[in-house]
Amino acid sequence: MILVVLSFLSFLSVSIAGYVYFRSLENSAFREAEKDSALQAERIRNGVSSFLAENLKTAHALAGLREMRDVLAHPGESSLSRADRILDHFREALGADVCYLMNLDGTTVASSNRDAPDSFVGNNFAFRPYWKQAIRGIPATYMAQGVTSNVRGVYFSHPVYGDAGKPPVGVAVIKVSVARVEQEFPQTGDKIVLLADPKGIVFASNRKEWLYRSVQSLTQEDVEEVARSQQFGPGPWEWSGLSILDGGAARDGKGKEYRFYRLEVPSYAGWSVVYLRDLRAVSRRISDPLVRVAGPIILALCFLIGLSVFFLYRRASDDIVRRRAAEEALREAQEKLVRHSGELERQVKERTRRFTSILRHTPAVVYVKDREGRYAYVNPRFTELFGVRNAAVRGKTDFDVFPYEFAHAFRENDRAVLSGRTPLQVEETFPHGGDPRVYLSTRFPIYDEEKEATALCGISIDISGIKKAEDQLRRLSDGIIAGQEQERAAVARELHDEFGQVLTALGLDAAWLRDRLKENDPAASRQAQAMCGLIDKAIDEVRGIATRLRPGALDHLGLVDAVEWYLRDFEKRTKLRCDYRNDRVPRISDKVATAVYRITQESLTNVARHSGASRVDVFLRADDGALLLTVEDDGRGFDPDRLGESGGLGVIGMRERASLIGGTLSIGSRPGGGVRIDLNVPLDVAQGEPA
Repeated sequence: MILVVLSFLSFLSVSIAGYVYFRSLENSAFREAEKDSALQAERIRNGVSSFLAENLKTAHALAGLREMRDVLAHPGESSLSRADRILDHFREALGADVCYLMNLDGTTVASSNRDAPDSFVGNNFAFRPYWKQAIRGIPATYMAQGVTSNVRGVYFSHPVYGDAGKPPVGVAVIKVSVARVEQEFPQTGDKIVLLADPKGIVFASNRKEWLYRSVQSLTQEDVEEVARSQQFGPGPWEWSGLSILDGGAARDGKGKEYRFYRLEVPSYAGWSVVYLRDLRAVSRRISDPLVRVAGPIILALCFLIGLSVFFLYRRASDDIVRRRAAEEALREAQEKLVRHSGELERQVKERTRRFTSILRHTPAVVYVKDREGRYAYVNPRFTELFGVRNAAVRGKTDFDVFPYEFAHAFRENDRAVLSGRTPLQVEETFPHGGDPRVYLSTRFPIYDEEKEATALCGISIDISGIKKAEDQLRRLSDGIIAGQEQERAAVARELHDEFGQVLTALGLDAAWLRDRLKENDPAASRQAQAMCGLIDKAIDEVRGIATRLRPGALDHLGLVDAVEWYLRDFEKRTKLRCDYRNDRVPRISDKVATAVYRITQESLTNVARHSGASRVDVFLRADDGALLLTVEDDGRGFDPDRLGESGGLGVIGMRERASLIGGTLSIGSRPGGGVRIDLNVPLDVAQGEPA
């Protein structure tokens, strides 16, 4: 009974003392929080004011530069280029969003974001207050959301003067991201910092949910005025629900209370810094640790009073056993960690050795460059081919290693990779003694942890031998096709001159025999007449075969008439409707004319064999510096993805002929949509020698 009473009195004493101590700590914490909040609000207000004042000085310095006056007074490519360089320099040096220059009309004539999709160049911002004020000779600072970029920023404008004592000729503007101001705001959860305009609309804050909301309720007139100014985007600018109470307190729409401070920003009428400190968070800073400490103490006190020495001993014994078990488990875990770390280190070394071995012994040229084109690494093959050491080439650009024409081409390809953020495969020529070599180069960007392309890697393989073999194969193919054409012409001549004459003589003899037997043997005369018909048909067939092998119209009349003759013959043989058009086709070389004719011939043969079409259109023309041929039918079509290189529709032969005359052949189709074949040959190639 005595133990129970003592336990109760002890518990009551500890509880009363804890409550008194807690209230004392809480009051002290509130006083310290008020002092700290006041100092924080003052510091933030001064930081914002200093930021705005310093950047306005920078705008003054930009407006005073001669390049700004020159481009406004004497617009031109040279003056604009100089002004662009100055604007780029200021943007990079200040870390600003954009620097730009506006003329007397408020139109942007030069800007550091001229190459961006949301470029300011050509846009008129005469409606912005910062331009209206600066063009009257008064420097201005304006905080708003961009109408083009939709990005919040602080605009610092300053008039640009042409001659002393005269009105401004333009306005120089520096736009700095408002994030620079928000970086100075505290990021802890119990402090809310707001930068608000004269109407109370929040423009900057350490809490995104507060942006573009109003500290106090807006009237309909206020809303319409803000909308007309376009200062804070399209809206809506809803009320945050914050109510200002007496004694420097405030309460939001959810009932949470804050310590409220509002300080005006000097020299910026109406703009203010609002600082809110969560009172519950201040109280929790005191109560949470106290509860965590006091709770176990009270439970331990009751537990100690209620238990006997025997249980205390057993508990101590159990603690010792558990401690030893924990120490043993910790030791085993440390040993496993050491073994695992050693294995990881061994794997890293092995993979590094393999990677280094690959780079050292690969026949390919491997290199890494930074965004400025400076070499960061080259493999031994690079140093072997170009006679430079790895250490000597680091930090240098292509212009320090290769002749200008090669270096310029390399740099352009690097820029394409970094700007497009995609791999690039291209054939490049590298200097190699007196005999330049052709390499197949693959470049790809290297990204950092923020997914920014900070460097690029290139792998180049020597394909000079392959290119020579391709050239030899092309010449061989050209020779084979030329030989085929010569053989076709020879066979056509033999059929026409020899076999045709024999059939003609045979026809004359059959006609003579028919006439001689007409009265003496009418049956034999009729048989002779049938022979004459067969001989005439054979003569027509021989002439047709000879013409298809090598049409005389191609040699004597040219490509246009030869194609027209073939289409009429094709229409008669296949009963397909053919529509032929030509437009301004010049005289072209025999080689090109023959190739175009054969491609037309093969295309129409495919139409007759495979398309099931009822109509085919052929259009031969010269346009935009090229000889163009289009063959299009209304047949069943096919899936181009399933055609392949061995499609069997003469595609390989047509593409080979097109390649040999310096042209390109494309085939378009879809199931049920017909087929369209387009041939494109540059006119300067097509007119290499007269037909």
